[in-house]
Amino acid sequence: METKKASKASWKHIVCCLILLIIFVLTIGIHINAEGFAEAAIAESSSDTIPLCINNNGIVRYTTDADKNEVKLAGPKEEVTVNVRDVEYYITEYADELEFFAKTFSVNYEDIKQDIRNRYDNSEKEFESTNIGFLTNGTNALTKYPSVEYGIVEYFYDYVEKHPKKVNKKRVPYSGDAKYVENLIIYYTTHIYTNVDTSVALSIGAAESGYYKVKYMLNCNNVFGGMSSKGLIKYRNIEYGVLSYIRLLSKNYYGKGLNTVARIGRVYCPTYDDFGNKIASKHWINLVNTAIKRYSKYELTSSIELLVGKEEIV
Repeated sequence: METKKASKASWKHIVCCLILLIIFVLTIGIHINAEGFAEAAIAESSSDTIPLCINNNGIVRYTTDADKNEVKLAGPKEEVTVNVRDVEYYITEYADELEFFAKTFSVNYEDIKQDIRNRYDNSEKEFESTNIGFLTNGTNALTKYPSVEYGIVEYFYDYVEKHPKKVNKKRVPYSGDAKYVENLIIYYTTHIYTNVDTSVALSIGAAESGYYKVKYMLNCNNVFGGMSSKGLIKYRNIEYGVLSYIRLLSKNYYGKGLNTVARIGRVYCPTYDDFGNKIASKHWINLVNTAIKRYSKYELTSSIELLVGKEEIV
């Protein structure tokens, strides 16, 4: 009798264990299915596009430039590198250029940075790396400039046109040496208006201003002899005066195919031959060519670092 009772109790124990095992397996299966469903739902609702920079209006900016800041996002399987370049990057990366041209155009540097941010936030157009001012062309598309520096200069011309009251009109006569003026010409022609021959630009300025030493011209911050109906044009500082000179050469001379000393001189310093034909002054050509021989020995390189923070920029 005792043996039968023990056997019967043992079978009941086995049955209970089987029931518990089945419940456990079913529970684990449901849990796995639930997690799988959740992961699938996340995958369907996610996007392969990562918002790189969202401004106050909720506009996402993207760019495809090769040389950009890199932000590394650690993924579950591998490290993903995303390239980022936005307006804050430019304000930092080109701080020297922005500060220099703020002084050149006689405007407040902090106002410039805020204006650039405002233009970025208020524009619905995609950020263009050479157009920090979001300037548009005739078709309302963003203009693409030859370089970032070129775009920065065009932005400043646009800014002072739109905000004339923010320009300090006080003129600061130049009293520095010729080397700084030469560095300005070299920088403007090698970084911005690159269609202008640097040696020719240096030589014309030298011929007009006695190698950048004639005081009455330096007092007007005018090294190229530019005239108006009131006489020699007066510029507010030497940086702006030299920039105006190189821009004039770029747009009104080289930009129109006048790319030799003789062709430039026919408009810049004209005279007439015995037959009444308009030609360049021979005396002027000789002065310019003499200067070219001198500047051909120069190392015609300059950088913004040579210009920023100089005492000449007051």
